[in-house]
Amino acid sequence: METGRWGRRTGSEGPLGSVHPGLLVFTGSSEKDVALAKQFWVSATMNPHPESRLVSSSTEQRLPVARATGPTVAERSFNTEDYKIQQLLEKNRKAQEAEEKERYFQKAKKREEILTLLRKQRLERIEKELVSLLHKPKAKVPQTKKVLTESERTDREEVRALGQLD
Repeated sequence: METGRWGRRTGSEGPLGSVHPGLLVFTGSSEKDVALAKQFWVSATMNPHPESRLVSSSTEQRLPVARATGPTVAERSFNTEDYKIQQLLEKNRKAQEAEEKERYFQKAKKREEILTLLRKQRLERIEKELVSLLHKPKAKVPQTKKVLTESERTDREEVRALGQLD
């Protein structure tokens, strides 16, 4: 065995040397102490926290297995009577949907008729108001006499005096 650059021995050092070839230097120690020390340091190294691992080996993290999507054997062997009943029920359901659709269509049509009638009545009312507006007597707004302040009076007198000078 040879001694390496940092005082470590190169070559095979037994099972522990191959497991953890770290920066361990044991100079002046017996082989037994070196083996025990290496075993201690290998066992003392801490593994990363389970939270820091990207993939967990536990089965809790795995998604459930998808079940077969097709019909089972019992479902594939159906009765013709069941099939006829299902067809009859489907037919009835489609008939009910058609009736309901027709009812909604009738309601929408009636609503449009009502809105059209209301628009017509509104326009007639506006026309009548415009016609009657021409014949209504105009309300006279009583005019109040404006009271002039002292400064406004003096301003008007000065304007008159200037107008007379020309």
